[in-house]
Amino acid sequence: MIELLRKTKVFSVPFFILVGGSSLLLLFFDKIEIALWINSHNNKVLDFFFQYLTHIGDGITALIISLLFLLFNIRKGSILLIGYLLSGLIIQMLKIFVFPDILRPILLIENSPAIHLVEGVKIWGSQSFPSGHTGTAFALFFCLVAYTDKTRLHILGLITAVLIAYSRLYLFQHFLPDVVAGAVIGTFTSLFLLLLFEKYKIFNRLDQSVFPTKRTYAEKNN
Repeated sequence: MIELLRKTKVFSVPFFILVGGSSLLLLFFDKIEIALWINSHNNKVLDFFFQYLTHIGDGITALIISLLFLLFNIRKGSILLIGYLLSGLIIQMLKIFVFPDILRPILLIENSPAIHLVEGVKIWGSQSFPSGHTGTAFALFFCLVAYTDKTRLHILGLITAVLIAYSRLYLFQHFLPDVVAGAVIGTFTSLFLLLLFEKYKIFNRLDQSVFPTKRTYAEKNN
């Protein structure tokens, strides 16, 4: 595990700092205060940007990315797909069976005249904890980061995942504890799967494209 965290340190270190910092912030400020502060800092550019960026964290987008990845590497694509499905399952189980009564911002702060809502975005009211979009984003991008040694891609993956998490706050869909929990579940689900697949050599023979090249056939025959 240490080796994997070291490999992904450009993603992992800021991740742990952000989780720790957010948890510390919640010790001094109420989640409603934080939600209103974030919601008050808005403009049309951010409205447009976050309205569409947030969709990267939905199930359809993650599923498409996972299935496309399967075409180039069956093993890695399988980890992506299972990571997305498993993190989603954990989060939905928590939403429905453990924390079904935790409300979203719109129902807890519905009487505030200062609320800014983005036109065209459907606002949900219940099952706030944890954030599914955030969980999907961190599960997806932690896996993608683990697949490459390029620092700039690690930075890009981290920034994208964090922005998707922030979009859930900006769009008034979640509170800070929701996105922190989603990020932790998504990241550790992918971390667990990557370690599991490596330890037990799961799908090692499928570490290839679905369109084998002549070189692939040669390697199999040697």
